[in-house]
Amino acid sequence: MEAPRPLPVVLGTAGHIDHGKSALIEALCGTHPDRWREEKERGITLDLGYAQLNFEDGLEIGFVDVPGHERLVRKMVAGATGMGAAMLVVSCDDGVMPQTREHFEVLQLLGVKHGLVALSKVDLADEEMVALVHAEVEELLQDSLWPQAPCIPVSAHTGEGLPELRQALRDLALQARSADKSHHAFRLPVQRSFALHGAGTVVTGVCASGGLQEGQVVEVQPGGGRSRVRRIQVHGRVSPEARPGLRTALNLPDLQPEQCPRGTVLVEPDLVRSGTLLRVLVRALPEAPPMAHGHPVQALAGTASVSGRIFLPPAAQEAGKKAWADGASWLVDLELDEAMALVPGEIILIRRPSPPLNLAAGSFLGFGPKRLRRRDQAQRKALHDLAEALGDAPALVAKVLELGSGKPAVVKEVASYLGWTPQATLEALQSACQRGLARGVAGDRYVGMGRAGALFQEVAAVVAHFREKHPHRLRMPVQQIRSRLGKERSKTLEALSAEELQGLGLKRHSGLQWQILDAQAPVEIDQAGSTIAARLKSSGLAPTGRDELSELCPNGVSIDQVLEYLIDSGQVLRPEGELFFWREAVEDLRLAVVAQLQGDGMNIPALRDRFETTRKYLMPLLEFLDHRGVTARRGPNRILRDAEAPLDG
Repeated sequence: MEAPRPLPVVLGTAGHIDHGKSALIEALCGTHPDRWREEKERGITLDLGYAQLNFEDGLEIGFVDVPGHERLVRKMVAGATGMGAAMLVVSCDDGVMPQTREHFEVLQLLGVKHGLVALSKVDLADEEMVALVHAEVEELLQDSLWPQAPCIPVSAHTGEGLPELRQALRDLALQARSADKSHHAFRLPVQRSFALHGAGTVVTGVCASGGLQEGQVVEVQPGGGRSRVRRIQVHGRVSPEARPGLRTALNLPDLQPEQCPRGTVLVEPDLVRSGTLLRVLVRALPEAPPMAHGHPVQALAGTASVSGRIFLPPAAQEAGKKAWADGASWLVDLELDEAMALVPGEIILIRRPSPPLNLAAGSFLGFGPKRLRRRDQAQRKALHDLAEALGDAPALVAKVLELGSGKPAVVKEVASYLGWTPQATLEALQSACQRGLARGVAGDRYVGMGRAGALFQEVAAVVAHFREKHPHRLRMPVQQIRSRLGKERSKTLEALSAEELQGLGLKRHSGLQWQILDAQAPVEIDQAGSTIAARLKSSGLAPTGRDELSELCPNGVSIDQVLEYLIDSGQVLRPEGELFFWREAVEDLRLAVVAQLQGDGMNIPALRDRFETTRKYLMPLLEFLDHRGVTARRGPNRILRDAEAPLDG
C-alpha cells in the first residue's frame, strides 16, 4: 500500500514593500507569486499570492506572499490560514522599516512559532551595512517567538545565499510540520469566489483543516448555504481530494458567488458554528493604546474582517488604563456587526479602525447568547479553563462539557462546538473518561466530571437531608431532587444508568420515586409496621380504617410514618385517600380481573362476592388498575391493556 503523501507546510512571507519578497520567491521556486488575474482567466486554479517549493523527498512548501503595504495587513491575516511558519524579508539596503515591525508583530500575535529572516538584496549593500542590518534584526527578534531564528543574507538577483536559504527553509518546514490538526473537520476560509462560464461558482482558498473529497457536500458559514463539490483543484491540478495546507479551488454548482463571499468559511455541514458575540481571551500589545469598554475595533480572522466593539470584564473596567499593563490578558466579549465563523483556539487580530493600528490578539473560545455580567464568574472560569486546555484533546472536550447548563451532551454537540470530526471527538471523549475528566451517561451522552462531581455532591446532600427529615422513608420523590437541581441539571441525573445511580445510593422505581438503597427505618417504625401489616393482610379487600390502625401504634409512633414505610417497602398499596390495602390482596384482584377480561368480560358482582368486599372498596381498586395501566375504560366497559403493569406509584 502506497504511503500517504506528507502534508505540505504553508510558509508565509512578510516584510516591507519593495524589500524583494516576490523576487526572492521567484528565485527559489521559479514562479512569481502575483499571477491571480492570469490564473482566474485560465480556469479553476489558485495561485493568488502563492508559489511552491518542492524537495526530492516529497517535502513541499507552499509560500503565501503577503502584500507589504500597511493597508493590506488584513490580507496578511488571511494568508495566515494554515500557516505553519514564516519568512521575514528585510532588505540590506533599507533595514528594518515600520511595516517590517508591524508585519513581524502580526506574525507574533497570530502565534506563528517557527520562522527565519532573509536579509535580501545583499548585493546592493556593503559588509558594514549588512552587519548593521543584521544587528538591527537580532534586536527585533529579542523577546519574541523567534529569538534564535536564523538570518540568511541572500540576493535574488545574483543567487548569493540561495542554497543556504533553501536548506534553512527545509529545516524550518520540518520543524513546523509537527503541528497536528487531525481532530478538525474540513474548513476552507474563502479568499475569492467567482462565476466561471460552463462550471458555475468557483471558490478558492487554503484548506485550513480536515479533508474533502469530490462529491461531498460543503456548507457556507455564516449563511448556511450548501452545495455538492463537483470538482477540486489543488495547486492548479485536478485532484480527487483537498487536504490541509493545500491551495484549493472548489467548483460549487449549487451556490452563487454572492452566497460565499470572501470572509465566509466552507465547512463540513453542521460541524462549525458562526455568530456575532464572541468570547475571546485577549492580550494587548505592550505599546498599544489601552482599549476601553465599548471601544470600536476591527476583528480579523481567516479571510474575514468585521467591525464591532470590545466589552471588558468588570475588573478590567475598574482598572482603567492599567488593565493592559505588564502583558495582562482578559476574557472579553466581542460584539460584531456581522457574523463570523470560528473554531476554539483560532487567533483573532484586533485592530483600531482609524487610524489603523494593531491593538491586541486573542484566542477565540466560543460564541455566547449575551454579554457576560459580573455575576457570571463560574462561566468566566470555565472559559479560562477551556483556554488552558487548548492543545490537549481529552482535556479540551471535558472543558467543553463544563460549559453551559451542564446537561449531558451527545458527541455531535461537542464536535460542532470545537469544529472537530465526530470520530475524533468520540475518541477524545473516551480518553477523557479514561483520565477521569468526564463520564459517559445513558450510553451516548457525556458530562464533565467537574459538573458531575458538583452535581453528585449536591444530590448526596439532598438525599441526606431528606433522610434526616424522614428517617422512616425507603423511597424518595423525584421532585425533591428536581426542585433543588433545576430542570436542566436534573436531566443529567435522570440520564444516568442504573449502575451510576447505584453509586449514588439510588435506584429507579416505577412512577416518580427513587429507592434509597441502604435506607433502614427506625426499629419502632419497623415493629409497628409488622403489626399494621398483619392487620391489613387479614382484612383483604375490606381494609381496616385509618383510625383503627392508629390505635395499633405505640405511643409516640405516627401512623402516617408507619403507612409511608409500608408503602415504600412495597407491602401496602394506597389507591386513593385513606384506603390502604395489603399488596398481595390487590395482586389477587389483578389476576381475577385479567382472567375475566381474557374470558367473557368484566363481572363486578362476581369480583365483589369472591373477595368479600363492597363496591365502596372495589370501585376505587378497579380505577386504580386503570390508572396503573393494567386496564382501561372504553365507554361503559373495561379492556385489558397490560396484565404485567407495575402497581407501585
